[in-house]
Amino acid sequence: MVAFTKGHGTGNDFIIIADPDGALDLTVEQVAVLCDRHFGIGADGILRVVRSAAIADGAAALAEEPAAEWFMDYRNADGSIAEMCGNGIRVFAHYLVRAGLATIEPGSTLPIGTRAGVRDVTRSATGYQVDLGPWRRRVRRSRGAAGARRSRACPHARVRARRR
Repeated sequence: MVAFTKGHGTGNDFIIIADPDGALDLTVEQVAVLCDRHFGIGADGILRVVRSAAIADGAAALAEEPAAEWFMDYRNADGSIAEMCGNGIRVFAHYLVRAGLATIEPGSTLPIGTRAGVRDVTRSATGYQVDLGPWRRRVRRSRGAAGARRSRACPHARVRARRR
């Protein structure tokens, strides 16, 4: 059995699993079943809370920012690995604070490792803000519904190609 917490941010909901030492190996199938809204817990994705030093993808985060102790291992509802989620990282930061794993004083920031690089989360009087960095166009080669290409960094984004 795996303990979990449910969190939501701006319309997205997440299953949060604390795995500080990186001992849990979630398969694509397990993530998809957990996120299934009819037969599982139901969520837009899973946020695995793991120390950057305990996960291979965390090495890049620590090289970029040695203070990025925590890594957001984000999985989409279909089980695929994602680079980043803006709503998810704010939920992730709130979980760290509520669980006593990190502190963020109002106005200060906490660096969090992601597959898209380290993101600084700032605590404000109204919640959490994240600096997502400059927007970059990065798309998969596969096409989704109606010919729209999906962004690997944010699976919710769709890019329409103009036909000439």
